[in-house]
Formats: sequence, C-alpha cells, structure tokens
Amino acid sequence: MIGAAKEANAEILKVAFHRFQPHGVSGVVVIAESHLSIHTWPESGYAAVDFYTCGDHTDPWRACEYAAKELHAGSMLTTEVKRGIASTNGQYTHVVHEHAGRATAKRSA
Repeated sequence: MIGAAKEANAEILKVAFHRFQPHGVSGVVVIAESHLSIHTWPESGYAAVDFYTCGDHTDPWRACEYAAKELHAGSMLTTEVKRGIASTNGQYTHVVHEHAGRATAKRSA
C-alpha cells in the first residue's frame, strides 16, 4: 500500500498495519490527500481496498492498478465515488460510478 500511495503521487504521513494469525492483514496509509486502506482474506483469495484521495495531483487509479498487480489479482470490481461536488442549492453531494468487474493481466513467474 505504501507503493500504491507513491504510485498515486500521494504524500505519505503515517502507516499502520496489523497482521492476523494465521493469515490476513488490515492496514492504512494516511496520506495528506486522505487515506488508502486494505483488508485481506487470503483463505478466500479476497482483498477489500479503498483509495481515498483529494486534489488534482494524485491519481487513485494508478494506485488501484499498482495494488492489483502486486496482489496478483485475477479480477477487480471497482466503485468510484466523486465527493465534494457542489450542488445548485449550495450543499455538497457525491456521485457514484460502478465499474464492471474486469480481468487483470496475469504476471508470468
């Protein structure tokens, strides 16, 4: 996740991870632009990963692609939430975009 934050051009502030026994990990990388988090279930071949970023200089999609590659993901399903969008009544809202599951490129060993 540190590599994913760097790939997204984020400024890393704090890192905290916990490894579960016999397997699995939960962790967060706090970045100046928000945070990246991961929760894994290796016994099920599943990881839930969140990339929250703000600003124009970070690219959460680069972080997502980097993490998928590093985790050897066979597929990924993504949901993009654009937050802090000003509405006409002076309040703020968000927009949700679902991205269909897609296969990821397999790495050769």
